Amino acid sequence: MATPQWRALVDHIQSVREGVYETNVPGTGYDNRTQFGRQFGEDGEPWCVMFDWDMYADVGLGHIVPKVNNVSVFTDWARTRGQWSGYPSVGAWTNLSRGGHTELVVGFDDTHVYTKGGNTVPEDATDAGQGYGVYSHRIKRRSSKVVGYFAPAFEDGCPPTADPEDHRGGTPVGSWRWPGPVLPSGDVTVTATDVVFGARNTSVRIVQAALAAEVGLDYASAPGTFGPRTKAAVAAFQRKLGLIDGDADGAFGRFSLTELGRRRGFTVVGLNSFDAPAPEAAEAEATGRSAIPASSVTFGFVVDGSTTAAAKEACRIIGVPTTRWVPGILVAAKRESSYRFNAVNSWDSNATGPKQSDGHPRNCSRGVMQVIPTTFAAYHQPGTSKAIYDGVANICAAMHYVMARYGVYRDGSNLAGRVQQFDPSRRPAGY
Repeated sequence: MATPQWRALVDHIQSVREGVYETNVPGTGYDNRTQFGRQFGEDGEPWCVMFDWDMYADVGLGHIVPKVNNVSVFTDWARTRGQWSGYPSVGAWTNLSRGGHTELVVGFDDTHVYTKGGNTVPEDATDAGQGYGVYSHRIKRRSSKVVGYFAPAFEDGCPPTADPEDHRGGTPVGSWRWPGPVLPSGDVTVTATDVVFGARNTSVRIVQAALAAEVGLDYASAPGTFGPRTKAAVAAFQRKLGLIDGDADGAFGRFSLTELGRRRGFTVVGLNSFDAPAPEAAEAEATGRSAIPASSVTFGFVVDGSTTAAAKEACRIIGVPTTRWVPGILVAAKRESSYRFNAVNSWDSNATGPKQSDGHPRNCSRGVMQVIPTTFAAYHQPGTSKAIYDGVANICAAMHYVMARYGVYRDGSNLAGRVQQFDPSRRPAGY
């Protein structure tokens, strides 16, 4: 049976990491530049409505909602088509603060509506006109902040709704909360490299259900997310198996993961990832790199490009899988440079030394991963450009650096756990 459109939508919305997506420009503030604005085609503008449309477009539903960038405009559009409601329903676009903001409904009960949106701030934080990220919120349904809801007409039926006269013909329910991604039916498999701290995917949701049965894990607040509670439950299961001390660390090994699967009916794939030992010392050599003289680094700007494509090419050159590396690189690149190949940090403590051909001090952090020239030279990948702004070369150097300094495995399976800046579930922290 096919997954309903509304369910595929909410699963996708919930898969988007929460955190800062804009760049905070000194003296100016957050700049409204995000991947969501670029996808919509109006980067640099307020993007809360763009986020709503992007989520629908991502799952093939962009044609059932208007591509507009104004809350009042989509409100009028919905009213004239009989798609406006005073009640929440899953996937609805909220009109908040008299057209000042919108977020998507991901759940509701008798008292609250649960939303997730863009161009906003964490719950209980002060906006002050500087909404900068994607975050979830809980809003009282009867709050004066809530104007109403645009309830799109899904093509395959009505989503969970609180509206007793929903235009889509659904039966009202008292509440609906997201239970996590739809789990596969039939033969269930878990990918070993997917069940690591910071990950958010279906494999995590499967092991969470298994851990709930084995050690009583309550994962209702974060289904599908490998966070502190899941890590503690893995450690508890490891102790249940008789492992002690450092062997019960909350990180799956071959034995604990396959045993959980044997007991709870899933098969583990990708077990060869456990064959790659982690470097024990932070100064361990990163295989494949070769230092170049710092004097050979060049500073000419380059044509901007796709960070995703550059990350995949860097993985190909170094000879590592993309599964964990590319998502982690994209998180760090967003935080470091907003994906800009020619980004320069000319205001922090590194900004010293004589000016180079790009007009900035020699020691500034540069490029999509904000690498300083001495690090770029020390961790340079043979065969890549010596231009520090080159996307592939910059990413390769950053990858070698985190492998050497933090002991990241070559398969990247512990990248998010070892390096906070690459972890979407934790705050930005530099690296």
